[in-house]
Amino acid sequence: MELQNHRWSVRKAICWLSLAAAFSGCSVNLLVEDSASAEIQQKLLPVESFFNDSAISGVKLSSDGQWLAWLQQYNGAPNIYVMPSNGSVEDAFPLTAFADGADSFYWDKHQLGMYVSKDSKGNELHQIYRLDLEVKDKDLSLLDTQKLTSKDSARYIILGQASEKPNSLTLFANHDDPKLLSFYQLNTQTGKLTSIMSNNQHFHDVLIDKEGIPVAGVRSNPDSSMELFIHKNKSWQKSLKTEPGEILHLSSYNSDLERVYFESSYGEADTSGLKQLNLASREITDVHTDPNKRADVYKSLFNKDGELQLVSYYYGYREDYPISKEFQKHWQFITTQFTRRVEIDVISINEESGIWLLDIASDVDLGAFYTYNQTDQSLTRLIDKDTKLDPESLAERRSITYEARDGIAIQAYLTLPKGKSSQLPLVVLPHGGPWYRDYWRLGADFFNRVSQLLANRGYAVLQPNFRASAGFGETFIALGNRQWGTGGMQHDLTDGVEYLVEQGIADKNRVAIMGGSYGGYAALSGLTFTPDVYAAAISFVGPSSLITLIESFPEYEREFLSHRLKAIGDPLVQADREDMQNRSPINFTDQIKAPLLLVQGANDPRVTQLESDQIAIKMYQKDLAVEYILAKDEGHGFSKRNNLMAYLIKMEEFLAEYLGGEVYSEIPEELTTHLAGLEVDISKLAKQ
Repeated sequence: MELQNHRWSVRKAICWLSLAAAFSGCSVNLLVEDSASAEIQQKLLPVESFFNDSAISGVKLSSDGQWLAWLQQYNGAPNIYVMPSNGSVEDAFPLTAFADGADSFYWDKHQLGMYVSKDSKGNELHQIYRLDLEVKDKDLSLLDTQKLTSKDSARYIILGQASEKPNSLTLFANHDDPKLLSFYQLNTQTGKLTSIMSNNQHFHDVLIDKEGIPVAGVRSNPDSSMELFIHKNKSWQKSLKTEPGEILHLSSYNSDLERVYFESSYGEADTSGLKQLNLASREITDVHTDPNKRADVYKSLFNKDGELQLVSYYYGYREDYPISKEFQKHWQFITTQFTRRVEIDVISINEESGIWLLDIASDVDLGAFYTYNQTDQSLTRLIDKDTKLDPESLAERRSITYEARDGIAIQAYLTLPKGKSSQLPLVVLPHGGPWYRDYWRLGADFFNRVSQLLANRGYAVLQPNFRASAGFGETFIALGNRQWGTGGMQHDLTDGVEYLVEQGIADKNRVAIMGGSYGGYAALSGLTFTPDVYAAAISFVGPSSLITLIESFPEYEREFLSHRLKAIGDPLVQADREDMQNRSPINFTDQIKAPLLLVQGANDPRVTQLESDQIAIKMYQKDLAVEYILAKDEGHGFSKRNNLMAYLIKMEEFLAEYLGGEVYSEIPEELTTHLAGLEVDISKLAKQ
């Protein structure tokens, strides 16, 4: 039986952008030591090296242990590949060929089959499909693809497959009411959808039991307090209410022990620790907290009996704390097999066979998937995530800390070109969310690979975990409230630039800011509110107006807006509306001095096309330097390979023009042609 968490969070499912092979035997050296030195002359790598077709993600093992599946580019979009678990990557083949790609997939726990979640052209109206599979003469084949959900205008989210109902998936969907995401069970054979519970409590975080029924839920209140409910005796009973701003996330449910584990700063602590709720006595027990008292719980791992195995925290680097003696023995063996710092993720453990599936990577290596056999303590390398991106060609990614103007410590990541460390052009790369954070490992985020591409072109790259970033405690998050655009969140970025200038690393006259979603807003804010800091800016699906941003959220998200309204403002409150106008870049384009590149998906339901259109038009009318690329088949971020590559090529050219970095000249003609098709004629847009 594999470890199962039975956890789902609407914050993850509808969160902001947070922007995504060789088979060999046992290996004890995943990564080489960094060989960077002052004498190294960095070789320019093609853009395709950083985002190539061979890169894979999300490897999952079938319930019978016979097949491995993952997402990889095929037919121009992420699709599902499979291979025998005891075979080689040469045996892998694409199982699907969706033009829009697959967003996620799940092996059937009870029989050979698969379930796929995918939307249409990035609209986030996810539908559920069943893949019928067959093994014949040791070959796996796709017999049929069946669409199980019936309403294209609704959004369906898989919460899990009930262990005691083989032909049932529990879904979270706005099938009956477009304004309300409620709970359903989907018959995977007939496609019949049955309502099991209305979500009148507006839970955003849920645990389900063995029959797929919600058993615990968390909701947010307008004052930013949170409440934990337990479903017992056919009703929801409140078990806990936090103070405003305290952290609360569900972790795991064990029906046999009648325990719910959750991560929370409830009580005296500022950072979240792992806690346990006894459903019988309602007693809350502290299980584990960060020994360094500076980071929230990052991950926790339980065995099938509900016993805690591992707790992890994340400040600048991941810190793991094995709990049980048996787990600690195996963990220690695995960690000693690597000669430099790596991050180890336990994807699953089959407790009957003693086989672990591991994801191991570093800051310069997307890494590989491994199996570990606890019987004979053997570690076997299964699949490299990317065989074309050489770790030796990439730059070290360092965790640094600098002091903001009000004395707050800001953790950040700094990537420098190999062999260079002074008077560099600098790209500030704030993350999306903003209730997200940047991580050290290369594959943790799309923009981590972008930072390596930029370093290869001669730029220093700063990725600050500015205030409001998750993972650093409740106070750090609250410090971001009403600080968008003109307050502390933006100052943290400016202070990071000044720190690197003072250190002699950055050239103050060659600084750009680029980001996606909230990072795109920060880029627009940098351009308008601190126009003397930046020589160029790139906004990827970034909102230009806080008011139109809030007013455009899909109906099913409106019940989950309380924490956003507290942090950003409520446009229905006049004082808030005026404040939001004062922090909206669209109203301050007359202060812009530097050129802007806008990047947008036409089907984005979170940051709509209006956000890029309106600032493009306003800048054009004022004869300001602005360029705009628009992908009509994308949403909140680009998933299709040709769109992604075109954006990266444009980014490279744009930054080189205004900051003086290097450009890889050998661009495939088809990508140049495709980029031309994405470029918007703003003069025509302004006349519409």
